[in-house]
Amino acid sequence: MAQYTDFKYYQTEYNGKKVTEDEFKVYARKAQRRMDQITMGKLSFAFPVNEDSVCAVKDCICELVDFMKSVDDYRKNLNDSAGYKTGENGEAIGRIITSVTSGSESRSYSSGSGDKTTLSEAAKDEKVFDMQIYSVIKDNLSMMEDANGVNLLYAGPYPGKCEIWE
Repeated sequence: MAQYTDFKYYQTEYNGKKVTEDEFKVYARKAQRRMDQITMGKLSFAFPVNEDSVCAVKDCICELVDFMKSVDDYRKNLNDSAGYKTGENGEAIGRIITSVTSGSESRSYSSGSGDKTTLSEAAKDEKVFDMQIYSVIKDNLSMMEDANGVNLLYAGPYPGKCEIWE
């Protein structure tokens, strides 16, 4: 699998600072898989030649890397916080204990109505995470074309690649 961007681009052109080079390799691979799903694999056989489209693809990978790293960090912090645990599906569940009384044993929990952010919701809910991934890709790749002039987000049959049904 050819890489769509590299750590050097992430650091110098994108000015990324959230991940190390080893982390970048892991997250970039995941980001590239997500991007290939949404672009129907166009990048693997018709990587853009237009400079704007090339930069859009590279920036998109970098933005996805940062987002995925932030979500993983948020999940780790949730797991490390008192009162939180991870369910079987990876979602953060539980409540934060706000106070404990020893005599007659009493506990108070947060109501869970704290500030909701895109990051916190994506960390807790895989569907929200997936929607955010799609949103980043859509925002970066809208109106960008592959090497053959086909819009990267076009989901129909690829011109010249489809069989005609008889």
